[in-house]
Amino acid sequence: MSADEDPDGAGRAPAPGADVTPLPTPGAVPAAGGSQRLAVDRRMLEALVCPATQSALDYDREAQELISRQARLAYPIRDGIPILLVEEARRLDD
Repeated sequence: MSADEDPDGAGRAPAPGADVTPLPTPGAVPAAGGSQRLAVDRRMLEALVCPATQSALDYDREAQELISRQARLAYPIRDGIPILLVEEARRLDD
């Protein structure tokens, strides 16, 4: 696919030196002693907001969750896909 066929750039890799945050590759099987990752543009993560409050989300790499401190909810990331549904979110304890 050429750049002319992909005007929004969704099919292109991040530019060299771009600020990226790794997320798991959908369907990837971790290698012995490591894990396979998909590079995700940090700007894309920053564009996501909590569906309940429209507030910013924090990425918890270890738990694979997007955290809404204002709503006190943690949205799961499954197979590299953020699940931004309030009914799927985990409530945060104090």
